[in-house]
Amino acid sequence: MMNVLRNNLKFEYLYLDAGNYKQFGQIVILNPTNLGPQSATLKIKDKLIDGEFFDPSKVGVPRLEVYDFDYEIDHEWYEFQKFSLTDENPTELINAEKFILKFS
Repeated sequence: MMNVLRNNLKFEYLYLDAGNYKQFGQIVILNPTNLGPQSATLKIKDKLIDGEFFDPSKVGVPRLEVYDFDYEIDHEWYEFQKFSLTDENPTELINAEKFILKFS
């Protein structure tokens, strides 16, 4: 019997504020179609701003709020880091294909 959890995808992202402070985040999504990390990366990069940025509020990615947000100098964009396969349990109940489509 195949272990379904081994095939989940981890989506890692970063927020770099105006003070150059980095905040890292990740979510784990379902991957029933066995989409590999490289394929997922190619699919999402076409949908990202300049091939690397996204607005978390528009795609449902949890905001990173370790440091106070300064509305006068900080920006809203987060940076995509990578996809990787994981056996971790999903933190978001969405499959990889639908998740990537949210970036359109």
